[in-house]
This record gives sequence, C-alpha cells and structure tokens, in this order.
Amino acid sequence: MRALLLLVGLLGLFRYRTLPPELRRLVGLIWFGLVLELASHVLASLYHSNLWLIPIDAAGELWLLSMVFAWALHSPVFTRVKPWLVAAFVLYAGLSSGLTFELSREAARFKPAVQGIESLLVLGMAGLYFRKVLNELQVVSLARDPMFWVSVGLVIYSLSKLLIALFSNYVLEHYSRQLSLTVWTVNGLLTIVLYLCYCRALWLRPQK
Repeated sequence: MRALLLLVGLLGLFRYRTLPPELRRLVGLIWFGLVLELASHVLASLYHSNLWLIPIDAAGELWLLSMVFAWALHSPVFTRVKPWLVAAFVLYAGLSSGLTFELSREAARFKPAVQGIESLLVLGMAGLYFRKVLNELQVVSLARDPMFWVSVGLVIYSLSKLLIALFSNYVLEHYSRQLSLTVWTVNGLLTIVLYLCYCRALWLRPQK
C-alpha cells in the first residue's frame, strides 16, 4: 500500500503545474498522508504506540480536504464556515487525545469519536459536491470530472472508517483480536480504493 501512496504522490508532483487549485491541495493531502504513514511505520518498528498519530492525521486530513472542497464548491457560505468548523475539530481532536498538554497514556488510546466525527464531516463535504453537480448540471461527463472521483473515493473510505470508529472497540472487547485485525485489513483495502480514485482524478484533464 505504501508503494501505491508513493506512486500517487509522485504522479501529483509530476502533474502539479497543470492541475487546478483544488487538485493541487489534494497533492498536499497525499503527501501529508505519506509522511504520517512513514512516521507510523517507524514507531511500529520501534515497538512504540502510533495511536497518538490518529488525531494529527484526522485534523490535518480534514483541514486539507476542506481546502480542496472550498475551491471545488465555490460556495461563499462554505468558505465562511470552513475555518470555524476546522478549528473546532482540531481543538476537539487535540483536547480529547491529550496532545495539547503532553503525550500521555491517554493519548495512546484509540479514540473512535475523533475518526467518527471526521468521517461525518468528510461525508458532508462530499455530499455538498454531489448536490452542486445535480443542481447546476454543468458537468458533461462525471467520469471525466476529477472531483467526482475524489468524492466517490472519500464516500467509500469515510463510510468504512465511520463503521470502524463505531464498532472497532466493541469487536475487540466482545469478539476477538483476529476479527478486529480483519476489520482493519478491510479498511486498508478501501484505502487502496481511495488512492486509486485519487490517481484517476490526478490523471484526468479537467473539463472546460
């Protein structure tokens, strides 16, 4: 999976100058994910918990995605609400994980609420894009629209992450660790689907 992330990131850099503003911000999101993936791998190899990276990942991902959709939606209302929404989420993610004060044991616990709220917010942004497309009917072919692929990938991935956020701790406590690992494996496969959608979006030339 890391190889796919790297390939998509390199594709984004290769096409960066020809990309519209929203996809340039998507490239930033991809590289942000790559950096955190590398940090997570290093911590795991050193036998340290990497769960405290989850709120950092969620906050950074939501911030960057909000910039992607702000350019795609061209909505004055969304542009005004976005900074407050993102700031509130970043504050919540930091406080709920103890990152504001210190990297304590509390920060090393899995926080499903952070991922769940992020998933709902991302689904909301993707929903605003689909609503814009349906209302304006200016896209000649959805298959040729980069933001369509970005939004489809995010919907699939966010629904998966939302379900994991809701049930992962329950599965771990009431069933087995093996089933929990299987659930996370499915999430990894859907991450591949997300990045394939990103790859498709970056490869396409936006419609005029």
